[in-house]
Amino acid sequence: MKTKTDSLRLTTANPKKLIENLFDKIDHNKIRSWEYDSDELLSHKGAQYIDHFYFKYSIDQKKGILIFDLYSDGNQFAESRAIQLLERMLKEHFGEDSDII
Repeated sequence: MKTKTDSLRLTTANPKKLIENLFDKIDHNKIRSWEYDSDELLSHKGAQYIDHFYFKYSIDQKKGILIFDLYSDGNQFAESRAIQLLERMLKEHFGEDSDII
């Protein structure tokens, strides 16, 4: 069972559109190392990370905030890299349209 351990918050003009663009990039193989499912979960596909953590996202459209809550099984290696991996991917693909807070 995974427990919530950390969060990453991101501001953008339209959080819903950003998450839609993220999923579109995953669907079209422009982002290959991440996957998502219909339960608002985002996870890294790397062998050393798979099944150790995932992010559950939520949107505060009114405030312009996208929140990624990290859930981990306690694997210290994977957990220590999770936020960094997500942050790097978001900056690379959406850095001009968002800011991590």
